[in-house]
Amino acid sequence: MIGFAIAGTGRMAAKMAAVIARSDEARVVRIASGSQERAAAFAAQHKIGAWGHLATALADPEVDAVYVAGRNRDHAAISLAALAAGRAVLCEKPFACNMAEAQSVIDAARLTAKPFMEAVATPFLPAVAEAIARVRLGEFGPVRQVEASFGYPVDEAREPYLFAADAGVLRDRAVYPLTLALLLQGAAIVRQIERDGDDTVRLALQHEQGGRSQISVSFSRRIANRLVIQGERGCITVPAPLLTAQQLAIGEHRFAQMRQHPILRRISDAAARIGGSWRPLGTSPYAPELQHFCAMIRDGRAESPVLTRDLMLNVQHIIAEAEAG
Repeated sequence: MIGFAIAGTGRMAAKMAAVIARSDEARVVRIASGSQERAAAFAAQHKIGAWGHLATALADPEVDAVYVAGRNRDHAAISLAALAAGRAVLCEKPFACNMAEAQSVIDAARLTAKPFMEAVATPFLPAVAEAIARVRLGEFGPVRQVEASFGYPVDEAREPYLFAADAGVLRDRAVYPLTLALLLQGAAIVRQIERDGDDTVRLALQHEQGGRSQISVSFSRRIANRLVIQGERGCITVPAPLLTAQQLAIGEHRFAQMRQHPILRRISDAAARIGGSWRPLGTSPYAPELQHFCAMIRDGRAESPVLTRDLMLNVQHIIAEAEAG
């Protein structure tokens, strides 16, 4: 089994520890943290036998890979240390806080030839993966337009880390829809930026292959939270909620906004199960992402065929451009 060290003891560290614990191909062998008190408490809670500082984890021969969680500002430095120590790295998004950090991490991944991937779960969700596969097989013709959105109200008092200087709506929300847009249409540049305060941003992208994308993210309002792919011969939609997508719809999707209401969403979910458009997540929305990363390690791949190094850099470039604009 692939031995993981988890760097961090926060919310995402706990979620991934649970996912790995249920996996039949990986196990958590160490917790790494700057606080030994937090590391010991986390290890006890999740029944993990060893903990310590990052250097101790990287010196452990049972550690094959590092899952980087914790604060955004620490992601790049931990990834660089783990790659230098010869470990594979699955880094929670965002994997960098600026372009210099992003380039240094990607350069290190290339130099060490060790697996590195940003932990962006959406492309691996069964519904999203099937939509992308059907588009790439040509079912809907060449892609001309992508609409991808992710936003709902966030209470700053309950989730202050989302509003920290190293975070914000672009780095903690836009990564998801931007990744999907670039997967579907290739590299892009920003054509237009619209802001509604600091917490809602809309980006219009122009892709090198000629298509366009509309990206919307928000911390202050509930937006469509869907993926709509418009080709020359048809349209396929992954309805809300994007981050736990389990449905597919062919053609125009008239009820996407209504499904934001919990009761209506449950009714539509039940109908999707009957109608055959349901694509269950399984044990966790993060499990397919972990399976993909473990397959990279087993197969000796240093680069994900889905989240390529160039794609991850392009996402970072677009975010940096939007922050500057």
